[in-house]
Amino acid sequence: MSAHLQPVREALSNLVEPPIDPAPGDPFDAANDGGGDDDRFGRPPRVMPEGCPVVPVGTEDGVFYFLTALGELRGLTCDKVANKHIVGMFAPDSAYLMDEWPRKKMVKSKGPDGEDVEEWIVTGWRNDDVAMLLMDVAAAKGVWNPREKVRGRGAWIDDQGGLILHCGNHVLMGGRWHKPGEHDGRVYPTMPAIPRPGRGGDVTGEMLAPNLVGSLRARGIEIPEKASPGVVLLELYKTWNWARPLIDPMLLIGWDGAAMLGGALDYRPLAWLTGDKATGKSALQKVKGWLFDGGILQSPDASEAGVRQVLGQQSLPVAIDEAEADQDNRKILALVKLARLAASSQGNIVRGGQDHTGHEFQATSCFLFSSILVPPMPPQDRSRLAMLELGELPAGSREPKMDKGEINAIGAWLRRRLADRWHLWAGTLERYTDALIDHGGQGGRAADQFGTLLAAAHILLDDDMPDDEALLQWGSLLSRERLGETAEAQSESEMCVAHMASSLVQLARSGTPRLISDWLLQATEPVLGGDVDENIRGRVREAADALAKVGMRIVTGKANMAVAEGAPKPAPGRDYVAVAITHQGLSRVFENSRWKEGVWTQALKRMKGASWGVTQRIGGSPTKCTLVPVDQIIQRDDVVATVRESEEV
Repeated sequence: MSAHLQPVREALSNLVEPPIDPAPGDPFDAANDGGGDDDRFGRPPRVMPEGCPVVPVGTEDGVFYFLTALGELRGLTCDKVANKHIVGMFAPDSAYLMDEWPRKKMVKSKGPDGEDVEEWIVTGWRNDDVAMLLMDVAAAKGVWNPREKVRGRGAWIDDQGGLILHCGNHVLMGGRWHKPGEHDGRVYPTMPAIPRPGRGGDVTGEMLAPNLVGSLRARGIEIPEKASPGVVLLELYKTWNWARPLIDPMLLIGWDGAAMLGGALDYRPLAWLTGDKATGKSALQKVKGWLFDGGILQSPDASEAGVRQVLGQQSLPVAIDEAEADQDNRKILALVKLARLAASSQGNIVRGGQDHTGHEFQATSCFLFSSILVPPMPPQDRSRLAMLELGELPAGSREPKMDKGEINAIGAWLRRRLADRWHLWAGTLERYTDALIDHGGQGGRAADQFGTLLAAAHILLDDDMPDDEALLQWGSLLSRERLGETAEAQSESEMCVAHMASSLVQLARSGTPRLISDWLLQATEPVLGGDVDENIRGRVREAADALAKVGMRIVTGKANMAVAEGAPKPAPGRDYVAVAITHQGLSRVFENSRWKEGVWTQALKRMKGASWGVTQRIGGSPTKCTLVPVDQIIQRDDVVATVRESEEV
């Protein structure tokens, strides 16, 4: 039998594992990412004539994409790559079609001596030949996704970390201006022009905005003769009545810089202007419009879908005025969610469409909202916002003298400043985020949000890198405890506990409904003098029976308590609330909240000092529970010495 198996053994020993990567020179080694290499089809690749004004760029899902003679991106289905659609792509150079692909006709005429003369005349262009060539070349470029390859107006970053500014009719790359088109595997289509960076050199604020500087000086504001346009803009912002005069103007000018960099940033900060009537919110929005001079999407009444459709593949900033709290906040909260996704989006956002297919959108814009009242929003949204609150302006106060042309010029200077000093961005940002974490105790998200604002402001205002003294100052000013945006922020577990403790329930046979926190206080009543008072014992047991109806009980931690794998051991002697992972009473408590259907267990496990996987008897039935320290739910000044019996299983 062994002899019969020998050939099999030899065959198995000679097996060669096929390579994962194709061998060099493999014809299927994709000449381009889209796999449209014409060599696979045994024919030489077709190409457009040299100097052709229309450039095929690729195809996807039956749509062929071209850059028109004007540089616009045009997507046509195969039945549309014909006739007037082709003429439209070649316009205003449509005569090129007849020059390159003429359709000729033989005609006869009489010569000067009456002889018959035959000659060819051009009667049009060969539509089918052009259509076939356009589609062949587009297909040869491969499968091509415009959502991934197209970059509209705004700021971007290249593969080496350099800054790209797409200004509509010109693109700044590598410090030089280029025409829109294909560059480094990306398409920058021609779009309506937005302002380019201004001129460089030693430019002062007074040179660009003499009327504004004069108006500020007339108010007693000291503007040095050589103050930069950035410093003048900061002094202008300071004329509003801010709740935090030292912080808010700095964050606002930081938002200006970050908004101009948009798609080039890893994190795009959000800001919200809020204040009562007549506090100057509309005037600030007017300044923003002039400062960006067409390079911003401003609207007092926008929807999330509308913003997505208008932005497309652009990274321009968005300013939403009158984003008021209302009886139905769904519209504005949808915009806030879009802004939150844009803050850290590194990929595409997918939305459904009326055609029952998914549509992708890459959100890379900074958002600015303004309203009298800020609508309620979850902590993940609120912690991503710089809340800039305005107070009432003094009676008789007037706006500084602001001229649209002067503010336009300051905006152009800001763009030039950011472009010239982009090489300092990474180092400046790192120093500010580190300061907020090391000196301010902030978490990563807040450090990204406010660190980006401070770094952008610093680039616009200072010539040197931030020193240790400035970093310590800003880390302290924007510390977790002092900064309202983060001091008031609650974690998901804290909000879940607050919801549970403040729920009004009818747990006793008689009486009025009471808060769960009241029952917890009663269940942990202290025993005075060390003696067990029967009246207190009865109250404690009453509370324990009531809490059992809602899926809870008070337990004391023990060293030998069995917990789930990876869960921390409860501290011996510490009091905990055991919360069942499933219970009808808890289902009613968390009904209509995002912690319903047992999700409360996920949130409670994240509470500081919590443990899980502990089996307890609640209402006589054993059930898995999450243990939450009592002192994380209720606070009392007296010493707790509760009377209860252990029912650990």
